[in-house]
Amino acid sequence: MDANFHKIAEHLVGRPVDRLMSCHSGRNSRVFKVVCGNDNFALKSYPPKDLGHRDRFGTEVEALKFYEDNCNPHTPRLLAVDITRGIALMEWIDGCLVNTPSPDDIDQAIDFIARTHAAETKGGSAFGLAAEPCLCGADLDRHLALRLEEISFVAQHEPELSCFLIQELKGALESARNQAHGIDFFVPLSRHKQSLIPADFGFHNAIKSVSGVVHFIDFEYFGWDDPVRLAADFLLHPGMVLDEKNQNRFRRGITNTFQADEEFEQRLLHLLPLYGIRWVLILLNEFLPERWQARVFAGETSSWEEIKSAQLEKSRIALNKAIACLVTS
Repeated sequence: MDANFHKIAEHLVGRPVDRLMSCHSGRNSRVFKVVCGNDNFALKSYPPKDLGHRDRFGTEVEALKFYEDNCNPHTPRLLAVDITRGIALMEWIDGCLVNTPSPDDIDQAIDFIARTHAAETKGGSAFGLAAEPCLCGADLDRHLALRLEEISFVAQHEPELSCFLIQELKGALESARNQAHGIDFFVPLSRHKQSLIPADFGFHNAIKSVSGVVHFIDFEYFGWDDPVRLAADFLLHPGMVLDEKNQNRFRRGITNTFQADEEFEQRLLHLLPLYGIRWVLILLNEFLPERWQARVFAGETSSWEEIKSAQLEKSRIALNKAIACLVTS
């Protein structure tokens, strides 16, 4: 398989490739570092369409073009694509992961979103909705119900999972739903309040270059949605931890970015616990056979039992974060 990627890389780069190194891939895609003399590139292979209904390859390619057209400094450049195979060649960002965000890193994240929001009139109409859009509380609750139904089905054969769903998740979900009904739960957000969002946004999908610029990656779920979802995902994503000061800094900055939406802050307050529970259920996806197949495609080497045990523990942590967002009277 890697030999084929080597040939594809040489075709896209246009010259011989010295080395092709597999990077830490995502759960659905594979990423390689392409070394050509003193030049490095990133090669990304996307999952076949039969592993999901969304065109992740096409969405990310168009998102990267959008960012380059609007001169956003926080994304890698798209260099070439193999449309037939669903493979993209991108700029390689030399740098490090943002494991412990600084205030400047938070400011760069806000700047990235502010630039995205400001550029929406310059090519944004070409995009559809983000993956699993949540244009009102009822949309979010419906997505949760579908996820919970899937997880509950497999939980019939997973005693620990079943216990977690009944004894820990059920009560928290009811409380989160009650809090969410404090806003116009069933009224879809009007288009002028929607924003283009890089769904699954956060420092878990970022590389800080040697010059200090934070570059965000992974735009497979890009599209229009309530910007509250973007803010909630950033604050609650299980792949990163923000201290209280950085959480408050981000909330102030993102609220200012969307200050034209007078209801933004209230929607964030009331929907935050539900978004937190959404992450709980996403983490439990590893119990679904079809999702496990996607991870195997992406190069997962651990056993399924090990992964399920680890994900259940992560789900407990995510649930505690969601519960902490409940407003107590």
